[in-house]
Amino acid sequence: MSSEAVTSIPSRRELIREVHVYAKADTARGIALFLLDLGLYAAAIAGVLFLPALWAKVASGVFAGMVLGRIFSLAHNAAHENIVRGQRLNRFMAIVLFTPIFYNYRLWVYEHHTLHHPFPNDTKSDAYTPYSKQEFDALPAWRRALERFYRAPTVIGWGVYYLVERHFSTKIYPPAYVPPRLRPAAYWNTALLAVYAAALFASLIAAPHYAVNLTSLSALLLGFALPFLVFEIHDGFALYVQHTDPRIPWFKDDVDRSAEGRSEFLSVHMEVPRFIGQFYHDTFAHPVHHLHPKIPCYHAYKAQRLLDARLGAAAVVSKFGIRWLLDTTRRCKLYDWDNHQWLAFDGKATTGPLRISQHAGGRDVARAVAQTRLARTRANPTASAR
Repeated sequence: MSSEAVTSIPSRRELIREVHVYAKADTARGIALFLLDLGLYAAAIAGVLFLPALWAKVASGVFAGMVLGRIFSLAHNAAHENIVRGQRLNRFMAIVLFTPIFYNYRLWVYEHHTLHHPFPNDTKSDAYTPYSKQEFDALPAWRRALERFYRAPTVIGWGVYYLVERHFSTKIYPPAYVPPRLRPAAYWNTALLAVYAAALFASLIAAPHYAVNLTSLSALLLGFALPFLVFEIHDGFALYVQHTDPRIPWFKDDVDRSAEGRSEFLSVHMEVPRFIGQFYHDTFAHPVHHLHPKIPCYHAYKAQRLLDARLGAAAVVSKFGIRWLLDTTRRCKLYDWDNHQWLAFDGKATTGPLRISQHAGGRDVARAVAQTRLARTRANPTASAR
């Protein structure tokens, strides 16, 4: 890449202006996706209940979990009020879509909009915030073993991580850090989830009276536990890959969010086969979502392609595959918050320093990021985006 290409990276404001053309909600399309996703989930659960063969019931349960992953992506967009025109309709859709995945709409909006989006990759409690070596060593032995499991390429570890560390502690009942003004609405959403859970469990327990070849226990396992586990794996995986990468730094101090802390430099565009991206509402086109959250999921892929082209070597793009999985999970275990390096569990650095000077301006940072990543690409092609 020529130096001219590196230095032509636009400012954050310019990028937002360029991708804004995709920030257009299509109400008919949004409603169609809403009904389709709920219909797919209902069909999958019907398969669990009424298909006679055990293998078909298991397959239906797995597919139900996959659809829940799809539903989460659409709920995410609805909560950003971008899939249809009108605030009330978006919010209604978000609440309905969050319910089958047991997400409290009010809690999610507070955490995601107020804490995560403005301040990604810092020390607050967030999905996959890495431990320092000192923090890891201070953990009890059982918790160190659990962290090794969470960050190993086991696949199921992503689901266990999200279930244990994030879902029940932050997505159902209001944690202590939720502001008092938001707690009444959050309690109402908790009550909604409780009503839905009671109805779901009651219908599954009663399955022997109306379903085919199911006991109450098998109905609970295949109609709730299996889909929920598959969903948690999907959710944990998506959240892991969106901000975990050997090229991406994390920050313990205040950082200039218009310069080195620009979210489009701290998010990963995971390239997956196009049918997978479409199935999951392009949740892996994440940098452009951080740049302009009002772009709906059905325009995200095109907007992300434009953003990648404009960022050039500064874009963090990874191609999904075994090679990527093994490299990332090997290198991103712990983090040196002072020197801005990813570490292995033994404390050995697996990357060079990732931090750019806080005092640089937006264009200078973009240039430095691009030059640094370009140099690493040439030195170590297996760790590069492309």
